Amino acid sequence: MLFALSILRNLSSLMISVTLLMFANSMFSTLLALRANIEQYPNEMIGLMTSAYFLGFVLGTFRSGPLINRIGHIRTFAALAAIAAACALLVLIIPNPWAWVALRAAMGAATAGLFVVVESWLNNRAANESRGVLLSMYIVIGYIASAVGQQAIKLGDPGTYELFLFVGIALALSLVPVSLTRATHPDPVETPHLNIRRLFQVSPTSVIVCLGAGLINSSWWGLGPVYAREIGFSVSGIASFMTAALLGGMLLQLPIGRLSDRLDRRLVIFAVTIGVSIPAFALALGGLLPSWGTLSAVAIFFGLASTLYPLSIAYANDYLEPSDVVAASGGFVMIFGIGAVVGPLAASAAMRIAGPQGMFMYVITIVVLLTGFIAWRMRVRQWAPVVEKEPYVLQPELQTPGVISELDPRAEVDEGYDQGPDILDTSTAEAEEDKPFGFWLGRSGMNSSDHTQEGTDPEPTEQDEGIDSSDSKNSEYNQNH
Repeated sequence: MLFALSILRNLSSLMISVTLLMFANSMFSTLLALRANIEQYPNEMIGLMTSAYFLGFVLGTFRSGPLINRIGHIRTFAALAAIAAACALLVLIIPNPWAWVALRAAMGAATAGLFVVVESWLNNRAANESRGVLLSMYIVIGYIASAVGQQAIKLGDPGTYELFLFVGIALALSLVPVSLTRATHPDPVETPHLNIRRLFQVSPTSVIVCLGAGLINSSWWGLGPVYAREIGFSVSGIASFMTAALLGGMLLQLPIGRLSDRLDRRLVIFAVTIGVSIPAFALALGGLLPSWGTLSAVAIFFGLASTLYPLSIAYANDYLEPSDVVAASGGFVMIFGIGAVVGPLAASAAMRIAGPQGMFMYVITIVVLLTGFIAWRMRVRQWAPVVEKEPYVLQPELQTPGVISELDPRAEVDEGYDQGPDILDTSTAEAEEDKPFGFWLGRSGMNSSDHTQEGTDPEPTEQDEGIDSSDSKNSEYNQNH
């Protein structure tokens, strides 16, 4: 406890900024959906706004690094926080749904850049023995700040301007602690690399589950407040509705994660997907449930759904070398983002056809497809032995996919990486060595490590043998046992 408090004190400026950022981001997500519903915009347009946010977030995740390296962490944070605050306030000035879509995309890109600044800064300040504690504190702060942000909606009427001003003020204030900190710039940010095709070869189950998590959770954040409003909840009830979901996510992640460390991880994912369908079916009944029943169902629903993303990452890491964890994390952000862009559009179409219940009918459809795929994969590939499994690590699965990289305790980092000079280095980064997952966003193709050597036969694939040849951990385990 004293160790955690010491870390919190040393990073107090950054943590205060993180709290304000997550508070405002959570509040604005629900607030905009409610305001769009009050303005009588169709659900498809509300879904498009959410899709635009996640599209901007994914692009911002992969393109914010050069900006940070050019002008530094503090200036980047200040600039992006100002852009996010302006987007929140421009909603009041420009009452046009298409303008809101563009503003939401810009806010998503700015928010992604802010999280990249925060997480790279945290990673630079974390020693090897403190990364796990720091990651847990970061995620707990995120959940609490987001829950308080939902409750803040009770302070005003979404149909007026006060709450939007409140969001803008919170975003503007988030840059103050960072701007006034005595700390200098952390080290430069590395450009994320990814190879989704290679990631799919390593673990098809992880890729599909991560995609499903994006399809489900993004639709929830975009259209959950609309669902609650259409089944008769007041503004105060909607705030409680969304807060219950966050509390469920915070309480269920760790127990389910620890269970997956002891059992076949796919079996746990399979059970979670089935579990998601039960409260989803109850919520599909709409207003037939009492208020307490609806709040309980939504807590269980999002509590389970929020574990799909970290479970998919944990399962993939069972088959990855520590040196590949960071590179693979970029692929998971991209995969989640693809699902997050499609999810709100599909859910809004379902709500158009079936009413508010259509949102959870859509969720049930995704869950059925996921359980079918996982059941098939469990017949094809054996599970990673417990002695070879990587530990489950919490991920910040709130309104955004986690963009944490080396802060993940499973990642392999150089000894003493956090002891370097605390200055801004704007020199051109040296070319990275080719890695199995290495290619830049927007440049397709494989690097030399993905090709077989000349004159040799290609390595057998998982489809050929039933067990992925890249699973070096299981191969070694089977040879020794």
